[in-house]
Amino acid sequence: MNSAFYTTTRLFLKRAWVGALLAVGTLVLGPLLYRIVFESPQSGVSAGSQELLSLHIFYLVCSWIFFLAVGFYAIQGSQKICMGLPVRSTAIATWMMLVTVSLVVLLQLVTNGAYRVLFFDQHWLSEYWPLLGPLLFLVTLILVSHAIYWGVYAVSFTRAFCWTVSIVGLFWWFISRYFPNGFRADAVSWKHVTLEEFFTLFIVSIAAWYWGTREFANVRSGIAVPSTHWQAMHRWWDSLMSGAVSESNAVPASVRSSLARLHWRDSCQRAVIVYGTLFGITVLVVNLAMRQAFGSTLHQYLDGFLAITLAFSVIAAVLSGIQIGEGICAPGRTEMKRFLATAPLSDCDFYQPLFLNLFRAMVSIFLMIQLGLFFSFVTLLLLDGAAIFNADLAVLSGIILRYAVYYLVCFWIINANLISIFWTGRTWFIYGLIGGGLGLFGLFIAFGAFLEHYSIHHLGSRDISPFMSFLIFAFLSGSLLLLGGTALAYVTACRKKLIQVSTCLIAFVLWVIGVSLACYFLCSPPTRPNHVVDLSAILFFVSLCTQFLTPFASIPLALSWNRHR
Repeated sequence: MNSAFYTTTRLFLKRAWVGALLAVGTLVLGPLLYRIVFESPQSGVSAGSQELLSLHIFYLVCSWIFFLAVGFYAIQGSQKICMGLPVRSTAIATWMMLVTVSLVVLLQLVTNGAYRVLFFDQHWLSEYWPLLGPLLFLVTLILVSHAIYWGVYAVSFTRAFCWTVSIVGLFWWFISRYFPNGFRADAVSWKHVTLEEFFTLFIVSIAAWYWGTREFANVRSGIAVPSTHWQAMHRWWDSLMSGAVSESNAVPASVRSSLARLHWRDSCQRAVIVYGTLFGITVLVVNLAMRQAFGSTLHQYLDGFLAITLAFSVIAAVLSGIQIGEGICAPGRTEMKRFLATAPLSDCDFYQPLFLNLFRAMVSIFLMIQLGLFFSFVTLLLLDGAAIFNADLAVLSGIILRYAVYYLVCFWIINANLISIFWTGRTWFIYGLIGGGLGLFGLFIAFGAFLEHYSIHHLGSRDISPFMSFLIFAFLSGSLLLLGGTALAYVTACRKKLIQVSTCLIAFVLWVIGVSLACYFLCSPPTRPNHVVDLSAILFFVSLCTQFLTPFASIPLALSWNRHR
């Protein structure tokens, strides 16, 4: 038994280490880059208590999503092996819960330790960044999630309602720890865990463990099946989301439309349902939970709501991009799925229905997230009354519309480019490109932090410092890589006749117009050394925006490369 658990633990860690590294790197390098670029290099924290509390809550939400996703992704890869182990179901279920808890707790401790070294002073735990209470709650949440995960195999409307009530009650209890004086009072940090709170979490954890082991035993024995009413609802929902037609109304479809329908059902439908619904609801819940921390005016609510929406839009773009990108390959990325690779279409005609499905899925997920933002304002109207919507409503509506366009462009750049990378089907290329990009980003952070400290404490010159020279070099090099990659993709796709020459010309005209507008609105004459850095940063920003056009050439290339290997 010990050797079996040792082998499965190695498999679990093998599947989890890449995601864990990416999650911790994102949570640490993102704030570090913000500090290097926008804040002074002095140690410690200077924000107020409410600002730090808002940052703490935002960190908890992001880290829980990242770490739970890593843990359950690793569990999904090892559950088939666990099903066949010659061990009792209780021991197997307990092992899966324990290894997930251990991984997530370790990642939390590593991330918080990095925050202590890079950002916080010695009073961080007792003053503004509680660790024990949220960590105990996270352990309980993992155990409850395991129980629900195995209970989904025998889902019914009654069970779904009970799960919803349990999750809502669990989070209501957690949020109430930050409002000991009532929800109308100011939020405070959950600095101390009382004996009552500890035993509450302990009892819920024991109940979730028992519930989860029973559900896993039912799944392993094969007696866990959904209820008949749930199955009927699921068939109706599948037909609604996939656009399937009944046999009586079936009409002959072309090869392209049949391919588009099959690809949508196989790769895109689940991503739209899961990530659109999940992050739309998350945006609504987080906006309302942090409403008092944002302020009391409509402008303050707007700033907070838009920041939350942007953060979860980026996360949704990454996760949905990975799932849709993985959807065209067989397990292990050994080859493209047969129904796609053998479609009787040329490469030029083959990529078009898949590209349209990508665009349709991206827009659907984005609109569902924006729907969460819309209902946040509707709920705000119901809670605070119409008086909060003052005469600035027209101006704020324009701001919301403008930022919605910005967010859509950002969502497309992240989602489409990530999908184009995964649609190559080459594991070495995917890991090499993503790992190389993150490695260069980490090198930029580390080397930039060193040069910034060296320039401030050792030079004191008014000329261009080594840190500024490094920024100029990094921005120019990044711009060259991004622009060169985009140009190479268009030239190669056009040479292989995957896209038409007119597509290249339209993309070039749009790029010239965008560069001209950026130069007109953003650029200014370089009168001092800082302006040279600003111009380099603007060029890098323009290069990033150019990635809006890259998928129109990189996706045909990726699909052709994957199809003919």
